[in-house]
Amino acid sequence: MSQPSQNVSLRITEDDLNELESRVGLDGARTRSDVIRLAIHQFLQGQPLLPEMDSVRIPIGRANKMHLGQLYELQGITTETACQEGLKLYIANAIKHQAETTETLEAALEVSRAATIRREEYHE
Repeated sequence: MSQPSQNVSLRITEDDLNELESRVGLDGARTRSDVIRLAIHQFLQGQPLLPEMDSVRIPIGRANKMHLGQLYELQGITTETACQEGLKLYIANAIKHQAETTETLEAALEVSRAATIRREEYHE
């Protein structure tokens, strides 16, 4: 049973209207209104829960979409959870890589310092 709806006027550019028209027939949207309702729904659901949080929207290719669907079916892991875990892994690897680079540079600097001949006139 559908809820009662209200008619709302909306001004958009011709380019936006063309993009809107191109989405009709996709994702179950049969009309412009369907596309706009889907867009509003996705926008509102994608909002962060807290003011200091942010949200990110990423396109997912067909193969990844299929694999994420299988992951959900097998283990109940949502796309959002998989993306959050992937982001955590990426950040951890980036931090680890930065630390390794810093260690490598510090070791090279120590070797270089040890190889430098100390001259008496530069030390008191």
